[in-house]
Amino acid sequence: MRFLLIQTLLLMIAWSPPAQAAAKRFWFPVGEKLLYRLYWGIIPVGWAELSTEWVREGAGQLIALRVAARTSSIVDMIYPVDDFIESVVDPETFLPLRYVQRLREGRHVRDDQIIFNHKGRKAHWKSGIDGRTGEIEIAPDSRDVLCLIYYMRSKGFACGQKEKFRVLVDNKLYDLEVTGLKQEEVSVQDFGKVQCLKVEPKAKFGEIFVRKGHIRIWFSEDDRHICTIMTGKIPVVSVKAILVGVEGPGDDFWSKGRR
Repeated sequence: MRFLLIQTLLLMIAWSPPAQAAAKRFWFPVGEKLLYRLYWGIIPVGWAELSTEWVREGAGQLIALRVAARTSSIVDMIYPVDDFIESVVDPETFLPLRYVQRLREGRHVRDDQIIFNHKGRKAHWKSGIDGRTGEIEIAPDSRDVLCLIYYMRSKGFACGQKEKFRVLVDNKLYDLEVTGLKQEEVSVQDFGKVQCLKVEPKAKFGEIFVRKGHIRIWFSEDDRHICTIMTGKIPVVSVKAILVGVEGPGDDFWSKGRR
């Protein structure tokens, strides 16, 4: 399930952004909410929501990226999931300043915070469970996994294109390679057929992306590059997240194209 939270498998007080912040255009409208239905095999097991919001911290205006996922009441009796992830990013560089994850998945519990120091090329990790701390060396463009998902949407991919990224997962930095596979038409609830590019991420870590098995993500081929489907295979079961709703500001197809 945790794989789904970022793209795989993977939320601040609302306020009106100042003219200076509002004038900056992103590949997604700040205030966007994406709702996904989660499946184990063909069985629906819960929901995930990806959302963005302007936030004020000190004298600055930042963007919060959030993911929340929960299993349904029936699944809760077998394997309850209640996850929350937040990445607070600088809107000028789109690099993360702070990353928080609170994961409750069956007996597995994590509570982490990471503070990024990009100038010093360090990230400071702290466990909210036992108080352990650590310092991680990072590259200039290192991102946490949630920030990376949104950043990937800014890139756009082509068939055969490969991109490499550095991503911080828990308290370790990993290399990630994303390959554009092929164009496919995807049926999206309330939006009809959407032209998408299927991509494959590969990395050496096991819980977010895996080399064993097949992880696939479908991004819409418009300016927003919305993730419409995420699929993966783990040793026990196939997992999938399917886009079922888009909310928030905008005047494009996703805002006006609901049937």
